[in-house]
Amino acid sequence: MHMGTFDTHRGMPFANVRTEITVNNNGRHGGDASAGPLYGARFTHWNVTVTNARAGLVKIDTIAPYSATVGISEVREFDQSDVPDFAGPLHSRLEAYGAPTSVRPSNLYEAQRALSR
Repeated sequence: MHMGTFDTHRGMPFANVRTEITVNNNGRHGGDASAGPLYGARFTHWNVTVTNARAGLVKIDTIAPYSATVGISEVREFDQSDVPDFAGPLHSRLEAYGAPTSVRPSNLYEAQRALSR
């Protein structure tokens, strides 16, 4: 992605897997907090390289419930710092932080497709 960020669409109860992506993370989330939590349940960010090191909406282990953040490059907070906007425990995981190319498979979607052939 040459520009943008990962959009989550407040209030929609879906799950997402974002895998093997390189992003210039220069976007921001929107939406009014009255529209619901920033994240639905079950998000996975797997093997993501952030070229400008902005954490927002990519490193989600401290904000998204039932999430896995695996193999993302090192990032830093910026002026949009989010906090969990729901009650209850996160049940999130952070693995292989700072090492996006070390995770196997490198692309979860392609690995799933290969199993169904």
